[in-house]
Parts: sequence; structure tokens; C-alpha cells
Amino acid sequence: MTKTKKEKLDDVLTALIQVGQIKACGIVSKEGLLINSRTPPDVDARIFSALCSTIMGAAEVASGQMNTGNVKEISVKTEKGTIVLIPAGEKAILTALTEIGAQLGLILFEMESRANQVNAILKEM
Repeated sequence: MTKTKKEKLDDVLTALIQVGQIKACGIVSKEGLLINSRTPPDVDARIFSALCSTIMGAAEVASGQMNTGNVKEISVKTEKGTIVLIPAGEKAILTALTEIGAQLGLILFEMESRANQVNAILKEM
């Protein structure tokens, strides 16, 4: 039986969480709508989605104004961890909220691979 897009996106997020040191992750539309997520009860996935979209939008505008090319990744280091955003094609953003002291190199490497998977899944007809 063929998996639905939702099931495929669930698999991507499950694989990303299994990397470790990730408290929450999600797939967000560029407009800020939640597509799919894995979040603990203390994180409102819809608000997180909207805020991540806003951050990405601001970074893209700044990059455009400064002629620095496309945004490849954004990380926001906080007292309780790091918020990481990576474009997943033209229409989506892959997000992660990491633990304090997480291995960002490994997480970014995995997120790039997973962002490509998300892009491919969302392009399926």
C-alpha cells in the first residue's frame, strides 16, 4: 500500500527526532501554516510555525536587500536551546528546536537531507 503525503512527512520528522538533542521539529509553509510537527505539550506548534515563517521571511528580505543570495539556514541561540530553520524547497521550511549544547553540525547535516525529502514529497502529485 502506498503511503500518503502525511505519512511520508511523519516519517521524515520521526527520523529527524531520532537524531537526538531535538526537542521539537516541524514543517511549516512559507505563509506560516503548520504542515506537520513533532512538539512536546509545552510548545504550541501553530504559534511556533507562524513565528518561524516570520523569521524566515525577515531573513529573506534582509538577504535580498544586501544582495547576499538565498537564505540557506537560520539559527537562533536562546537560553534554552537553538531554533534552526532551513528552507525545504520554495514553499516550506523545516524547523527544529534543539536542546542546550546540541551538536548543531550533525543536526544541520540531517536537516539538509530531510529538507530535500520534504521538498520532494510536497512536489508529488
